Amino acid sequence: MKSLLRRCKNCGWYTLSKASCPKCGGEVEVPHPPKFSPEDKYQRYRILQKALLGTLPVKEETRRKILEEFAAVVEGSG
Repeated sequence: MKSLLRRCKNCGWYTLSKASCPKCGGEVEVPHPPKFSPEDKYQRYRILQKALLGTLPVKEETRRKILEEFAAVVEGSG
């Protein structure tokens, strides 16, 4: 079942509009998190993306290890 409800990123207003917020014209997003699955195929990619963007709340040493592992994977596939 697809979610019809959307939430504005700017003002927090809930709407059914998929295009933009009717109150402030801001961008809207689905307010619900994705379903949980123990067989998460994309977990590794999400962690790498967060590590690259610096939004992963980990120690700097751990972040360096993740990025080194990512670099090794990229070099091996190229």
